[in-house]
Amino acid sequence: MKARKVLATAMITVALFGSSVAMSPTASAATAAASCKKEQGTGWFCGYYKGTGALLAEGSKGVAVFEVQALIANTTAYYAYHNTELAVDGQFGPRTRAAVRWFQATYMGSGHVDGIVGPNTWKRLRQT
Repeated sequence: MKARKVLATAMITVALFGSSVAMSPTASAATAAASCKKEQGTGWFCGYYKGTGALLAEGSKGVAVFEVQALIANTTAYYAYHNTELAVDGQFGPRTRAAVRWFQATYMGSGHVDGIVGPNTWKRLRQT
């Protein structure tokens, strides 16, 4: 029910102010899911960070972490495998590290599992 309210609020905001409204870093996963889309030249983008150069590991914070969390939560089978949502909160903690490791094992192969989001992981996240 809460996700529907967030989605409805986001839709009303876009209707009133146009689609150029940027997502705030505190936006929920439901709002991120509504905005995740494939873009020419970028690949999957959830409205937080378009780059692929940020090196992220446990302890990282900010918009690039929001993007990784939203990409895993909304463009992969994460929920189906874990039956729980990945928080999109901008904090790269143990749960995000575990989600990154799951993503790397599932989508990149066991030789790529390190729990760190570097250039190869960014590339695959954008392609998923």
